[in-house]
Amino acid sequence: MMSQCYRSTTPCCHLRVFYAPRRCRVTRVCCASSPQAPPRRPLVIATRGSRLAQEQTRQVQQLLLAAAQLSDESLALSTLAIDTAGDTSPSASLRSLGSGAFTQALDQAVLEGRADMAVHSLKDCPATLADGLVLAACLPRADPRDVLVANEAKSLGDLVPGSRVGTSSTRRAAQIRHAFPYLQVVQLRGNVEARLERIKSGEISATVLSLAGLQRLGCEHVASQVLSVDEMVPAACQGAVGVICREDDPWVIRLLSSISHRSTFLEVSAERACLSALLGSEEAGQAGQPFPDVAWGCNAKHDSDKATMALDCFVSDLEGQELLRYTEYDRSVVDSKDAEALGSLYGNFLRMVAGGLGWLQV
Repeated sequence: MMSQCYRSTTPCCHLRVFYAPRRCRVTRVCCASSPQAPPRRPLVIATRGSRLAQEQTRQVQQLLLAAAQLSDESLALSTLAIDTAGDTSPSASLRSLGSGAFTQALDQAVLEGRADMAVHSLKDCPATLADGLVLAACLPRADPRDVLVANEAKSLGDLVPGSRVGTSSTRRAAQIRHAFPYLQVVQLRGNVEARLERIKSGEISATVLSLAGLQRLGCEHVASQVLSVDEMVPAACQGAVGVICREDDPWVIRLLSSISHRSTFLEVSAERACLSALLGSEEAGQAGQPFPDVAWGCNAKHDSDKATMALDCFVSDLEGQELLRYTEYDRSVVDSKDAEALGSLYGNFLRMVAGGLGWLQV
C-alpha cells in the first residue's frame, strides 16, 4: 500500500412516454412471465426530462426487463419526468442552488410514493441520501474523465493567454485556474448543444465536459482532448448512474440489486464516503444545503481481480491558488465497508486540511 500527498500554491412534473428501442412506441412495457409468477404492481421510474437522463433511464429499463425475464417475473414499467430546481433555473450558478439541485425533486417523488425509484447521475446526488432512501443499484461505470472541447486548441496548454474557458463546475474551474492561471474561467451553464453553440459562435474559446455524458449522447467526436485524471481529477461518482428507491421496499431493492455492477458500486461507495467526510454528513452533505467555499474532486478505481482500490482526491480554494491532493494505491477493498472506510479516511484528511487553512469550519 502506498500513498502520496501533493500540495501546491414546487417542482413541476409530467408523465412521459417511454420509447423502447427498435420497437413500437409504448407507455408501459411488460415482459412475458410463466403462469407461476404472479403479476406485481406496475413500477414508476422518476427521471429528469433531459435527453441524457432519458437515455440513462432507458438503459435501466432494459436491464430491469431482462433481469425480470430471466427470473420469470412479470414486470410493467413507466416513467415520470420531473423538472428539478436545476432544470428550471438555467441562469443560476450551481453553487447558489445548493446540493441536490438535480435530484431532490425526484427523490421526493419516490418518498411520496408517486414513483418507485429514481435514476440519477450520481455526481449530482448529495453525499447523504434523504432518510428512507437507499442506493440500490449502479450501472457499469462509463469513463469518468473530462474532455476539452475547443475550436482550435488541442489541449488547455494550447489556449492563448486570456482565452475564455466556460464551465459551471467549481472543481474544473479551480483546477484550470491552478494549472493555467493565465486563462479566464467564466460561468457557463446549459445542455451540451447550447455549450457547443457558444464555442462555435466565438463567445468562449473552450469548455470542459464529462466524457461519459458525451458518449451517452453519441457526440464524443466533438472532444479536442481527453484529459487524464492527473490533469483533471473527476467529480465524485462522475460517469456513474445509480438508482435509488425506498428502503422499506424489499421487492424493488431485490430487482435493482440484480442489475447492479459490483465494481462501480464499490467505487461510488468510496467516493461518496470521501465526499460525506469532507463536507460533513450533517451539513453540506444533505440535499438543499449550500455548498462550502471549496472545490473538490475524488476518483476511485477498483481492481476486481486483485480486490484492491486506488483513490485520488483533492481540495482547494475556489480560485485554485492552493490545492492539496492525496493519492492512494492498491488498498485492499473486498466489500462496501472497506470502500467506505477508505473514502472516509481521505475525506477526513481533506476536511482537516481545509479547516486548518480556513476554508471550512470544522
